[in-house]
Amino acid sequence: MSLKTISDTFCSLPFNHSFIGPGGLIKPCCRFLKNHVGDIEELRKFKLEGKRHPGCRKCWEEEDAGRKRSLRQIHLEEKGFNKPLIQNLNVNDPKITWLELSFSNRCNLKCRMCGPLYSTKWYEEWDEMREFVIGSPSDKPLTYDVSQLDEHVPYLRHVKMTGGEPFLIPEYDEILEKIVSLGNASEVTLNYSTNLTVMPKKRLLEMWSHFKQVEFATSFDGVGKVIEYQRHPTKWNRVEDVLKTLINVPNSVSGIRATVTIYNVLDIPNVAYYWQDLINNFSEDSWLNFVQASTPEYLSITVLPKWAKDIVANRLSWNAPSYKVQKNFNELVNYMYNEDNSHLLPKFIEYTQRLDNLRGENFKEVVPEFASLW
Repeated sequence: MSLKTISDTFCSLPFNHSFIGPGGLIKPCCRFLKNHVGDIEELRKFKLEGKRHPGCRKCWEEEDAGRKRSLRQIHLEEKGFNKPLIQNLNVNDPKITWLELSFSNRCNLKCRMCGPLYSTKWYEEWDEMREFVIGSPSDKPLTYDVSQLDEHVPYLRHVKMTGGEPFLIPEYDEILEKIVSLGNASEVTLNYSTNLTVMPKKRLLEMWSHFKQVEFATSFDGVGKVIEYQRHPTKWNRVEDVLKTLINVPNSVSGIRATVTIYNVLDIPNVAYYWQDLINNFSEDSWLNFVQASTPEYLSITVLPKWAKDIVANRLSWNAPSYKVQKNFNELVNYMYNEDNSHLLPKFIEYTQRLDNLRGENFKEVVPEFASLW
């Protein structure tokens, strides 16, 4: 039976997936609205009865606007990466087959679109920037007792690890150890979102050899000074070294999951072409995904004034190494023009200048095309 026939609002995620965020917050998926987290059985009942749960608002908004691949729709597809996650799905006896983990903020960077909720490094600038960034400072990184996941380990087929920086989070290694010791690692795919500044340790490299596949979603946000600026204190030569190590890991696949902001939007064609030159057998199927930043709102490309948006549109027009990537660029441009948040430009300017002063950096040197924003 196709999952799509169960009900008009059915989604597999409440039945086979768990997202664990900072502080151990458990949600049915990463997009589920925090203020609606509650009874999972109630949510499952909504899905089976064809009713819309308010916690799923983000997917409903996308679908109502005509999008054909919301997160809900993607995870109804009985093919590709999703097939092993749903092939034994039983709505009457749900089992968690994949985990999305983001419970630790242990990190070595203080990216401009982040804060202490997701990075311990951000503690250093909390006092000066507290009115701008989300989260509260703490003396220690956020942790999680992974023994709480033991009941799910025998059924796992996919583990997605974000952070923080996942190569610095010891609890993630502990979970992998449990899977390997149980003997089902060959059925499990791993997915890491990494900032490309931390070289994986020897023991981690050895454990990866036991798994079905290891996926590296790299936060490759810019080339040279651009990524160094957006993801301070990144060093470009370190990014290149780590990237070359990851793409040579046996039984692995690497791709780009970049965050697009005002800081780096003009550089994403350089990222795409760099990737084309780096990866063997580059094709339409190569994994490049440029996603607009939605928070903080004042870093969004929708904040740019019309003249600056026109520069972006011109830079991204017919400037991609494949049709698929060009389609991604076109979607970014459409998103940028569809909203006018230029009223947030003063906050963007103040935030940027404050960080520049703290870090000894200069936005106008990194993005000279936008120098006249102020």
